[in-house]
Amino acid sequence: MDLGTGIALLVAFLAVVVLIIRGQSPIIMLLLLAVLWAAIAGISIDDIQKKVIQTGGVAYASAVIIIVFGAWFAQVLIQTGIAESVIRSAVELAGDRPLATAMTITLVTALLFTSMYGVGAAIAIGVIALPIMLSQGIPPHVAAPVFTMGIGAGTFVNLVQFGTFQKLFPGIKYEGAHLSYWAVGMCVYILAAWLLAYVYLRGGARRLASVDIAAGNAAPVRKRTPYYTYIVPIFPVIMIMVLKWEIIPTFIVSILLALALTWPDRTLQGHLNLFNKTFSDAFPDIATIAALWTICGMIIVAGQTPEVAGALKPIFAPILPHTPLQAAIFFGFLGGIASIYRGPMVVIGTGAALLAIVLSNKDIPIPYLYSIWLAPTVLQGSMDPTNSWTLWTIGHTKVSHGQFLRTALPFGCLMVAVNSLICYLMLGSLN
Repeated sequence: MDLGTGIALLVAFLAVVVLIIRGQSPIIMLLLLAVLWAAIAGISIDDIQKKVIQTGGVAYASAVIIIVFGAWFAQVLIQTGIAESVIRSAVELAGDRPLATAMTITLVTALLFTSMYGVGAAIAIGVIALPIMLSQGIPPHVAAPVFTMGIGAGTFVNLVQFGTFQKLFPGIKYEGAHLSYWAVGMCVYILAAWLLAYVYLRGGARRLASVDIAAGNAAPVRKRTPYYTYIVPIFPVIMIMVLKWEIIPTFIVSILLALALTWPDRTLQGHLNLFNKTFSDAFPDIATIAALWTICGMIIVAGQTPEVAGALKPIFAPILPHTPLQAAIFFGFLGGIASIYRGPMVVIGTGAALLAIVLSNKDIPIPYLYSIWLAPTVLQGSMDPTNSWTLWTIGHTKVSHGQFLRTALPFGCLMVAVNSLICYLMLGSLN
């Protein structure tokens, strides 16, 4: 495969990255990239429609199903009132102290999103958490990342995230030293959010500046659920870790537990109706991410074809990491900034092409590769303005994209760098 083909593939890749940064639909651009790569590499039209589009389009269907069940569980937590009760009880413990409130919301949001998933879940928590922070005078450009970084921290050990990425990184398991590192990574991200809050709020907050904004955005207060229901959000994680259940059965049992613990709140028919309604309500939450998984399957299949992989390897070989230490340095330095606007570090984005090349090299053990790539992945899920719940949070708090990134991204990049070092120290010698 001549060098000219590889350069043409690289140019197509970079052009798609630029177009996504400029606001074009990631779904359309990534579909175009999958077809363009195959065509430029000389793959026939018949193979493009059979192997790239058809085979790639269904390659990660199981990941989409896991996303559905995660979003369903999130809707149950929301519509039973459990999620709201957890947030409000935690904030009451923090008292009328802006810094303590911000830190508490980050922590509780992280714990909720160890199992919750979807933009609907983020909005449901956000309409409670954000007005509380704003009403205490926390500036919108601080409240927004404090909340989204909590979501990101939870996704380090989120069951849906793990279950979907099992297909991309075959062989990873929710146990052992790797799970210990993911938990540490979650704690590091929480600390980064706390550091952000301290830097901006250590001088106190001016209450009157944000009361009107908060009042206009506040969600109606529901009846508080009993304290024993607060175990439900982390129950799926416990089942996976202790009982070693599979993800989908775990979510079904957890849904039934949530309904059982809130039994007095509705009739039997009411429970059945809620069971059905929450399932239906989960689908709008995951429409965009399901589409991205479908399209990224096509890119990964295209990138792993001999024609495309053979053309790109000579170009990327000198740049991409080949050892655990090189991976730690590579992701530590580039994982933060290159994850914004679905940049080349975002696996469910243009990074699908990069993943295909790294996997084809077979230099870095896959469990380690997933772990070292996790920090940039969760940063994108909590700071990228093209991400659904980040975009909603920015709009809800009326913060500009630039102001949000200026406030949040330095702390996100610090988190990625620290976690890359910790990942190497904890896992580098295991592989």
